[in-house]
Amino acid sequence: MKTRNHIELTRLQGIIAVASFSSGVTIAAMCLFFIEPLGEIANSAISIVSELLVLCGAILGVKAGYDVKFRRFEAELRHKVDKTTEEEQ
Repeated sequence: MKTRNHIELTRLQGIIAVASFSSGVTIAAMCLFFIEPLGEIANSAISIVSELLVLCGAILGVKAGYDVKFRRFEAELRHKVDKTTEEEQ
């Protein structure tokens, strides 16, 4: 059962991931098409874009890892409760 805090955390992680990805793509596009010399991206812009994309991947990876561990814990707990209930009957 998901709590309200878990849902809010998931929503916040998603928003941050989308924002960092969008910012990275926007910076790359701006440098590529609007800043002289056209068609060339400066090393600093590449560095910023890569850091934003790594942040996006890290946030999504941590979220996925957390969700997997939480589901595994929930399944183990449910199994133990069912086993205890069967033994009592």
